[in-house]
Amino acid sequence: MILDGKIVSESIYAEIKEKISNRTGELPSLVLFCDEPDPSNKTYMKSIRRQGEKLGIEVIVRDSSSNPVEEISELNKDKNVAGIMVMHPLKTADEKAVLAALDPGKDLEGRTVSNLGGIINDEEFFAPPTAEAVMEILNYYGIEVKGRDITIVGRSNTVGKPLALLLLKKGVDGTVTVCHSRSRDISEKTFNADIVVSAVGIAGFIEREMIRPGAVVIDVGINFVDGKLVGDVDFDEVSQIAAAITPVPGGVGSVTTALLFRHYYRSIERMGS
Repeated sequence: MILDGKIVSESIYAEIKEKISNRTGELPSLVLFCDEPDPSNKTYMKSIRRQGEKLGIEVIVRDSSSNPVEEISELNKDKNVAGIMVMHPLKTADEKAVLAALDPGKDLEGRTVSNLGGIINDEEFFAPPTAEAVMEILNYYGIEVKGRDITIVGRSNTVGKPLALLLLKKGVDGTVTVCHSRSRDISEKTFNADIVVSAVGIAGFIEREMIRPGAVVIDVGINFVDGKLVGDVDFDEVSQIAAAITPVPGGVGSVTTALLFRHYYRSIERMGS
């Protein structure tokens, strides 16, 4: 089975559109806070702005000033701004200082220490949307997590670590192994898993022999090979034996962007705008 992220994202956008249609007044803005964005960030920001236009949401690109921490603090207080995305990496500003200044309730990407740490006690405003997108896909397609062995390959703060915490939550009850560049016998750990999530950013890293027939494979990877977007998984080979698999493109990434806008609307509700 192909786990089509576009179908999942369409259901999220439909939910957002319905809420927007039932409210009165102007919608607050969504701010993309950046400096010297690289080509991939420019593409990402363009897609966010395009989706914002479809929903009637103004998406503003704000270049960091000579005092980015002060600028973030002003955006925190601005009632006409419902959400802020700090585009990684910031090249001319101290990214940690900027994130430390960011209001966790406007942190659409769940990157602040408060949001990341809050996952442990169910107290976050927002979880990182890529990690949350994996959960959304599993839930949408009715894939059982409780008690199952799940191997995550990659331990980033935006995917691997927060996803492990989300899967370990009481009521979700996954049994989680997290692999990284120093892990031994990664192939053995992935082969023994009921669900494999790859987020390493290496094209073709997950090969057919690393996956047990009948497993579920979630590909979070974003890689460009000869100008073509591909994931971490050898899709052609692994799809022949996996019970279910996400494509790239059209998988996790589609859902991630939709969740950013769900977070945006939840921020509006929190602000009482």
